[in-house]
Amino acid sequence: MVGVFRSGNLASRVFDRQFLSPRPGATVNTVRQFYENLVPSYTIYDIDCPDYSFRKFTDDGKYLVAFSRNHQDLIVYRPIWLTFSCHEECDSHDLPANAERFDSFFKQLYSISLASSNEYICKDFFLYMECHQYGLFATSTAQSNDSSATDGAIHGVPSIEKITFYLVRLEDGAILDEKAFCNDFINLARSIGAYLYEDLVCIVSLRYQTIHVLQIRDSGSLVEVRRIGAFCREDDELFLYSHGQVLVHANLCIFQDCWVCSLYMVAFILSYLFLPVRSIYLLACFDVPLLTCYQLYDHFWNMCATYHMV
Repeated sequence: MVGVFRSGNLASRVFDRQFLSPRPGATVNTVRQFYENLVPSYTIYDIDCPDYSFRKFTDDGKYLVAFSRNHQDLIVYRPIWLTFSCHEECDSHDLPANAERFDSFFKQLYSISLASSNEYICKDFFLYMECHQYGLFATSTAQSNDSSATDGAIHGVPSIEKITFYLVRLEDGAILDEKAFCNDFINLARSIGAYLYEDLVCIVSLRYQTIHVLQIRDSGSLVEVRRIGAFCREDDELFLYSHGQVLVHANLCIFQDCWVCSLYMVAFILSYLFLPVRSIYLLACFDVPLLTCYQLYDHFWNMCATYHMV
């Protein structure tokens, strides 16, 4: 926000406010710039605060995000900003009684249920899209370390039965869209497994070694625009499949050629062993050597099979 004031000094800002006019519709933002000159000087303890787990303020300071203690509900507050002030040094006795109440500084906008009975809200995960005031939350079931191996999954990585991402409009608490990942593992602690850049959300699947790129449309829908894992481009699978078919055909031809060559080598070796025995048979004029050769034929064949020649 570009301010109309030319100085950070409080007296100079009051003087500038008398002579300079802000842009139409920017009067409220100009007045809020005086908050930069207000320094907290007193702390109130033991505030009557709701029993919630407070996550954080949004980056623009418009919303305070909290979760219920059972991690089932989402509660969103809006700051009321300055409520009390003192002319001199403050004392706890000078403040009104409602100054020690949480609802004197924050107004609850809504409370919605995100998780089912066997799911829990990941309290360490929250991404905020400031331009549309969308919030991205996540719920998950219990983690299992004894996960069975599936196609494409990395062995040894734990598994979560279901992880669901919810896109919520923080202004009224409407759930615009959701995206679920089943039997996967995404590290949601401190939002490590997901990153938001403008309208793109990158989610890292550790179990399948895949990056899912989701786009947040203006209508509030989550659309998967890219999946980077075993295949980087959309046509990689088609290219590798067609290339693999050519390799299978080529390997089949090579196998057939090798099989024919093996049969030729077996016939050559057996004939090489048979010819000397036949010569002895013709010279000696008896059939014992020839019968011996036929008896050893099966041994020669098994020997060739042992060396993968047939």
